[in-house]
Amino acid sequence: MLKPEAISSMVLERRRHMHRTKNENHPAVLAPRIFADSAVIEDIRPLVEGGIINGVTTNPTLLKTAGAQSWDQAKSMMRDILKLMRPFPVSLELTETEESAMLIQAKELARLGDNSVIKVTIGGYRGVQNKKNADPFTGLKVIKALYDSGVRTNATLIFNATQAFWAANAGATYVSPFLGRLADYMYKNDQPERAPGNSLYWIEDHKNSKKDQSVFNSEYVANGGSRKDAGVRLIHEIVTIFANYDIRTEVLAASIRNAVQLTECLLAGADILTVPADILMSVADHPLTDIGMASFLNDSKAFSEK
Repeated sequence: MLKPEAISSMVLERRRHMHRTKNENHPAVLAPRIFADSAVIEDIRPLVEGGIINGVTTNPTLLKTAGAQSWDQAKSMMRDILKLMRPFPVSLELTETEESAMLIQAKELARLGDNSVIKVTIGGYRGVQNKKNADPFTGLKVIKALYDSGVRTNATLIFNATQAFWAANAGATYVSPFLGRLADYMYKNDQPERAPGNSLYWIEDHKNSKKDQSVFNSEYVANGGSRKDAGVRLIHEIVTIFANYDIRTEVLAASIRNAVQLTECLLAGADILTVPADILMSVADHPLTDIGMASFLNDSKAFSEK
């Protein structure tokens, strides 16, 4: 578990320079923002009207789950969400994988609303394009081109600190580390005879003579605690690196699975937390609060007029 004493004072100093949605007199003026990770407008509406969220993230999976069966339907749903959330940002993900087509689609999505943010996958293009000469830097090139055009971007599917750094270097407005999926990968791919986290980090000999080393993440992320904490340690690592170099790209914690992870991401120094709507609906709940509320209400009956 990430301990509070592990947090650098530089993280607070970094927060002082970051985006704010509250006025200077608000007691939580430096607090991170909360986005809803959803494409269901009926779930989003009460959250924005209640002042719980100030942004939304979507993706093709969420749009499909919300009922979109065509690209035109998806665009209509995205347009409605943008209108509801204005002026707060809404991340809209590209579905094209070729650089030229991605830039055309990005402009199409940007025209849906002036609060749109274009979600660009950081890597994986060689696999999906299935070409020997596929460009591994497609995502970074698109982020840079959109930055040069004044279009805000959200670099998504971030799983290590170098991906986050290069996305920021290309001009990304946000980087989205997916903390929940890191734990899933480790539980599925770790070799049980080795230390936990070996599927992300394993160096047995310095020459790598067996060609079996795993260096997808730093040892801190992969082996610095239990598997379930790997994503939170990644966020802490990215925030620390960004603080070291005064990088203003915001760290948007994604793939959150439960309410406790909200606390862990806050400890890690995330700038933004994007959270499924059902988890956001439960943030004020706790069994002891329920018991206490029932007790107070029962005792208050003694004061009722007779």
